[in-house]
Amino acid sequence: MSGNINELIEFNTACDEFMAGKYILIDIKINSLLRIIEEDEKIKNIVATCIDGFVFNENLGETLTVPRTEKGIIAYVYNLLYLFKTGEVDFYKFLSTYFSTDETSSSEDFISFAKSLILPFKEAINSIYAKRHILVESSDYQENHYNKIKNSTKIIVQNIDNFKLKMNEKDEFLMLLNSLYLASEKNDKKMVYSFMIALDYFSRVNKKTRGAYLMLEECFS
Repeated sequence: MSGNINELIEFNTACDEFMAGKYILIDIKINSLLRIIEEDEKIKNIVATCIDGFVFNENLGETLTVPRTEKGIIAYVYNLLYLFKTGEVDFYKFLSTYFSTDETSSSEDFISFAKSLILPFKEAINSIYAKRHILVESSDYQENHYNKIKNSTKIIVQNIDNFKLKMNEKDEFLMLLNSLYLASEKNDKKMVYSFMIALDYFSRVNKKTRGAYLMLEECFS
């Protein structure tokens, strides 16, 4: 998909400021980071995909266990930030429980927290963003992605009846798939991205088709 890395600047800046700042301003930093995620459509879609089906255990236990995969890290940290914001998890208690040696929170504990959670969160967002939205300018590389999309689209269309959609839903799904196929034939990055966004939304409303969308998304990895 096409994309502009500059769109990550505000998110990355917020993460860097979060990590560099003092923990006494944590409420402002959490709210700012969550707001940026909410307002950036591409980053919000990445987070939404990662938290889909992710079960966050609010009973964190004696030791902190953070997922190792990029999607897991994103889902885990986003859920944690949201719980900090709502007050369901007290940030200072969390800090003293998992990052302090003397049961009191300090700037050093905050730095350890930021490096352990916010930095991997930032890196995972950037990594998935690059896979989804930035195609290198090699024509062979791009052509490979477009061919993958076309082949996957053909398979989905051939099995369209298996989704057991209503007639109007089936027509809309076919229209989006055919449009994506045509955009891929033309190597039109902007249109491919647009129809992937449309299919993402369609599959969230019509959950039977979610697997088909994820199959198409895999073409970019």
